[in-house]
Amino acid sequence: MQVLEGLRKEVAIQNVVCTADLKQPVDIASFNEYKNLSSNLALYRCGYVKDQTMTGRVTVFASGKLISVGTKYPEQAYEELQKAGNILKKYKLIESFRIIPKVRNIVARFDLGKRIHLEQLARTMPKSMYEPEQFPGLIFRIQDSRVAMIFASGKGVFAGAKTISELNQGLFEVEKWINY
Repeated sequence: MQVLEGLRKEVAIQNVVCTADLKQPVDIASFNEYKNLSSNLALYRCGYVKDQTMTGRVTVFASGKLISVGTKYPEQAYEELQKAGNILKKYKLIESFRIIPKVRNIVARFDLGKRIHLEQLARTMPKSMYEPEQFPGLIFRIQDSRVAMIFASGKGVFAGAKTISELNQGLFEVEKWINY
């Protein structure tokens, strides 16, 4: 698993969703005329920015709103939003701009290093739900919109975190009940 400064070694970020606003309209209809830009307006009312150096891609809406997905840490998402803005400016599709990124969701996986008896855990863990006929993991509502999905293998997924500290806190909360 990738180790990110401050992130516990048991946790690895899989995807960061980050947004920004160029505060100006963008002509997404012309995207297919330029390198590293694409759109399929018959299918979606947006365009995409993706070059060979980007890990994820940036979705661009005609309103100037941007969404970065597919990056592995928040700083990388910020860089890709900035890069998208620079590409749009290079093609004169926008004027000067300032990116103020906002992390909306970090999805990460974790490994507790041991098998978990989910039925037993569901009886003791508050704000949890385990319905194996519907989903093979236990769903634990940590706080606000943060959720952990824990599987019998001891592996799991966090969704809804906005910071590395929230990921670490989520692992602490899960471990508290696993070791209870």
